Amino acid sequence: MSDDERITRLEHRVRELQTAVLTLVRHLGLEGRVGAAERARLDEIKAKGEVPNERLIELYSTPPHS
Repeated sequence: MSDDERITRLEHRVRELQTAVLTLVRHLGLEGRVGAAERARLDEIKAKGEVPNERLIELYSTPPHS
């Protein structure tokens, strides 16, 4: 499998996961809370002078600050 095929496959899986997460969030009625938590976490990363898309592993692997 070529690198391009792997990337395409990975992008497809990411979209599937995003859809699943969105479905769960909507089903549980957590849109506002999840959105607020995500914005707060991204603001925290930006305040450190980091680029959020380069730090996704940190964004999703550390607990949010309350």
